[in-house]
Amino acid sequence: MEQLVATVSPRIRLVLDTVAIISYELNDAEYEENEVDDPWVQKLLHSVATNTVWLQPAMTSNNYDSFVHLMIDFIVKRLEVIMMQKRFSQLGGLQLDREVRALVNHFSEMSLRPVRDKFARLSQMTTILNFEMVSEILDFWGENAGHMTWLLTPAEVRRVLGLRIDFRPEAIAALRL
Repeated sequence: MEQLVATVSPRIRLVLDTVAIISYELNDAEYEENEVDDPWVQKLLHSVATNTVWLQPAMTSNNYDSFVHLMIDFIVKRLEVIMMQKRFSQLGGLQLDREVRALVNHFSEMSLRPVRDKFARLSQMTTILNFEMVSEILDFWGENAGHMTWLLTPAEVRRVLGLRIDFRPEAIAALRL
């Protein structure tokens, strides 16, 4: 399965790498435009479908499911790397949240097993990027986490907060996580 993923993933990586040039420092007009004209998710899903669906009839359902999950792992790891190099406005965080949800929904339909856990780190990043203020993390962290298990380390949380163009580095450094 890993060899099959290694064969298919370069074609999907081509589409993923285009995400690197997409801006998440969005104003209202750009956010609304992205609602109408999706900047990359549909292209990625089309590439995944083109490069994987034809294999489904040739595989057992368990093997195909394993293949899909390995593809998801590849996609999620690459997206995490790309997103950690970007800068975000709050609307950019909302945009990323919408995109991650679209990916979860699509891959949930492709797989017999749950996929939401594969996107948990990206989902936690979108939660952080959607905060109004740096201090909001304290409402979700530590004893306030409730049922949420954080997969991001305190250093990663600070790094994600630092991706927001409107959050001050001093406020982020002052957090007690």
